[in-house]
Amino acid sequence: MKNLIYLLGFLIAVQTGCKKETVDRSMKKDGEPPAAIEVVKVTALSGAVEIRFKQPADEDLLCVRASYRTQDGQVRENKVSRFKNTITLAGFGDTSQYKIELRAEDKGGNLSAPTELSVRPGQPAITTVMKALVIEPDFGGVNIQFNNENRDNLAIVLLANDTLGDFVPLNTFYTDLRAGSFSTHGMKAENTKIGVYVRDRWGNLSDTLITDVLPLYEVRLDRTKMKEVVLPTDAPLGYGGNVKFLFDGDLTNGKGYYHTGDAAKMPQWFTFDMGVTAKLSRLVWFMRQDFYYTLHNPRNVEIWGSNDPDPDGSFNNWVLLAKHEQVKPSGLPSGELSQADMEAAAAGETINFPLDAPKVRYIRFKTTRNWSDGTYCNFNEIQLFGDPN
Repeated sequence: MKNLIYLLGFLIAVQTGCKKETVDRSMKKDGEPPAAIEVVKVTALSGAVEIRFKQPADEDLLCVRASYRTQDGQVRENKVSRFKNTITLAGFGDTSQYKIELRAEDKGGNLSAPTELSVRPGQPAITTVMKALVIEPDFGGVNIQFNNENRDNLAIVLLANDTLGDFVPLNTFYTDLRAGSFSTHGMKAENTKIGVYVRDRWGNLSDTLITDVLPLYEVRLDRTKMKEVVLPTDAPLGYGGNVKFLFDGDLTNGKGYYHTGDAAKMPQWFTFDMGVTAKLSRLVWFMRQDFYYTLHNPRNVEIWGSNDPDPDGSFNNWVLLAKHEQVKPSGLPSGELSQADMEAAAAGETINFPLDAPKVRYIRFKTTRNWSDGTYCNFNEIQLFGDPN
């Protein structure tokens, strides 16, 4: 029995000793700074540089740090673990020459002697995107098209004179899309001076382009002239919903809303008469409050126009004016809303029509998908803009 006890005690001591040795190895702190970093290659990237180096042989190496000073004196730094042999420094706002400092750090906090090198980053996105911008007149404003090949997080800022005559930001469009466009409305149909520049997430700014544009004439169409046209294939109504509530001027749930019934299926549509033949510039719809980006609010829609709808309810004599998918700014799960989501919902969802769209009098609003992938459609209000002359 004693021999068994001694054997167990010996095994426990051996295991404890092994564990201690393993911990000591992983947490080894020798008090000596690591060797200086030896650079192998430097590659210029868009607004960044990638530095390849030889990994220091120190057993207690923790990480490698790289830093540089911006044109306005800020210090930017990045670090990588001891398992990496490349490090990238980003946030350069131009292609000037910069001094980079590399240091290795061990687990005891000791730093190696600095390795200094001069680098020249590639053209930053603020420059390449700015050079490729296409600025064109739009209904009641201006349209800006962009290409952002690397999908950088950027802000495109439009400047114009405010009511006091100050040249200030009128609209800021945030994007990480590879390509796209956005429109700014609310301008008079007269020669207007505008400015455009691009900003990145580090606060770097491109040069500002100053130019003149002549916005196309646009007014908001009279909602009181709009009324439902009931056709055989239109979605049945339900739950107190009615097409007329889409034109009552109330963006809340106070007066009423549009809501389809239990017999409705996807895709579904309703039809209305604008009361005037117009060349449309945009349609804005407003989601039902308390259900932003969820439940029965439309997500994917098609807008069709006609001057002579077929009474059988078919799509004969109709032309597709636009297809549109609503995107939740934050990308958060259903039921979660950011401030950006709330602001976008309050502003309404805008569908811009192409400049070559024909004049129409009748509109068919077709929903092909709602936010719950269900069979109902429910929202509060529609506004239409264009030239009725």
